Amino acid sequence: MTTAFARERVQAARERAAHRWRGTPWQKNAEVPGPVLRRAPFHVEKTERMILDRALERGALTLRGYDRVLRVAWTMADLAGRERPGEEEIGRALHLRRGVAA
Repeated sequence: MTTAFARERVQAARERAAHRWRGTPWQKNAEVPGPVLRRAPFHVEKTERMILDRALERGALTLRGYDRVLRVAWTMADLAGRERPGEEEIGRALHLRRGVAA
């Protein structure tokens, strides 16, 4: 991946996030409070977030960590050009969070 291509992907992801959060006080996924990410219309479907829920139930993750994983998953979805995060983005974001596995 060239630097120019990476720059274009990041710019497109930022534009997706800014579009999603238009009309709110936030422009970036990192700025969005966890409770907003956990309720409609931005919540991720239960089947998609099962791995994340299990990590929370096991105590491998706090609710604050849960919210951080969701923010990273949204960013990964934006980078991939996806409408919302799925199992893949959540799993990868969870792995990045201290290598937590399902």
